[in-house]
Amino acid sequence: MSDLRTNMQYLNPYDLHKLIINDYVLKRPGDTKLLKRDSSKDRNDFDVIKENHKFLWDDDDEADSWEVQFAKKYYDKLFKEYCIGDLSLYKENKIALRWRTEKEVIVGKGQFTCGNKRCEEKDNLRSWEVNFAYTEHGNKKNALVKIRLCPACSEKLNYHSKKKEVKRLQKKSTKRKGNKKTYECDPDSTPSTSSSGPFVDENKQTAEENNEINTTETNISESPWESHKPIETKTREEEMEDYLQDLLL
Repeated sequence: MSDLRTNMQYLNPYDLHKLIINDYVLKRPGDTKLLKRDSSKDRNDFDVIKENHKFLWDDDDEADSWEVQFAKKYYDKLFKEYCIGDLSLYKENKIALRWRTEKEVIVGKGQFTCGNKRCEEKDNLRSWEVNFAYTEHGNKKNALVKIRLCPACSEKLNYHSKKKEVKRLQKKSTKRKGNKKTYECDPDSTPSTSSSGPFVDENKQTAEENNEINTTETNISESPWESHKPIETKTREEEMEDYLQDLLL
């Protein structure tokens, strides 16, 4: 025992620690488990976001802890125009949806390629409006979201119930012919008399133009000095303003 004490006097703290552990703790095989740290309560960033994440945050939601603040900051960095979906369990009517990350937006995932996370199809994509029902922190919620899918994945989405398809509205194009402009629109649509749009009765407009011409001709005096009146000219700024005005009409 005296030899052990003598040897311990010349050991550095680390070697002394190993000596004590080996002589007084590790007496049987498997005793090294006592030296392991309890990691059952350890959490990483992903665990914190998963515990406090919300699919939709309200403006009045208070961030009363750093965990909630961290989850809210992650939510603010997501892009919420289109969703990414997991359709692997579509036959069981179980569809998972989430918002897109910045990396997915840059590569066009979910907008220019199929929104199913396991599909990379780029042709014939269709936009669907989905009433997404989900359970969050024990509460049932629902949100109206959009997702773009290829024809094959669209069939999976509509396997149990038909969803509403979102289509882009066709813009009306204008063509200029001489001094007149003609408007083109969808051939299936009909002009409405109560609408304030560009539909004009051509016969009525022609008659009004003829009446204006006749009125102007009757008001012109037959005095020989009328032909010698000076012609009014516009300045360059006025001509440019009229030209821009015509373009904006």
